Amino acid sequence: MKKLPLGKGSARKVVVRYPPSGGYLPGDTWEIYVGKDLRVREMFFRRGGSTKPTVVAANWINYKKAGPLLVSLNHKGKADGKAFTLFFTNVAVKLDGSTTWTEAK
Repeated sequence: MKKLPLGKGSARKVVVRYPPSGGYLPGDTWEIYVGKDLRVREMFFRRGGSTKPTVVAANWINYKKAGPLLVSLNHKGKADGKAFTLFFTNVAVKLDGSTTWTEAK
């Protein structure tokens, strides 16, 4: 368990680091903080392959249930030191075999 860098409390820190060559995003590093409830609380992304990596740090808030999925609709933090907000609206899922969409609530 590690202290949350952006918020209060602590969470399990999971680090995914791609090698400098190959992989999905060569040299990129993802630090994901997962709470006891198994929800992502915060995430850091560091772009690799450059002399000054781009850093994005964001929390994951406003969880809503869409069918069987639990999704975070708001992400706030900083991207290279500047305020950063990413949010989703009108989120819905359509289960395999279904003809209807289920909105996130």
